[in-house]
Amino acid sequence: MLKRKRTAAFIAAAMMGFLIVLSGCGADKKAQIDTTDGVTNILDYVTVEFSGKNGEGTAFVKVDYDGIETEMVGGEEKIKEFEDVGDLAELTKYINAVSSISLNIDKNTGLSNGDQVVVSVSYDETAATSAGVTFGEETSRAYEVKGLKK
Repeated sequence: MLKRKRTAAFIAAAMMGFLIVLSGCGADKKAQIDTTDGVTNILDYVTVEFSGKNGEGTAFVKVDYDGIETEMVGGEEKIKEFEDVGDLAELTKYINAVSSISLNIDKNTGLSNGDQVVVSVSYDETAATSAGVTFGEETSRAYEVKGLKK
């Protein structure tokens, strides 16, 4: 009996942690979240930042996972509907889909202003299907290197 209570408490705590992550940190990307089309475009949540000297620049890929998760679930209103332990199975499917996302950049060092870098995305289609998520068809996007010091 005690073991069952601990398991239920652990599951409830994990679910609450996931809900906090989903609802809290993606505030700057709210305008991009479109839950009406049923498609989550991963690369809409990717930014590339460049730093360093011209000719020696470095690229850093950043992903707004909170924004992706919020769109996948169907928006912040939908997240607030997840209240009990029974919702954990559905949340786990979303977590698995997001965890399967992999990004690759073709070149991230030795960059000069005006260069192009390409970020490619892949994911586990089975995990996305299991979660009922449709990721967009765009699998790569080019970014222009700019802002490096002369």
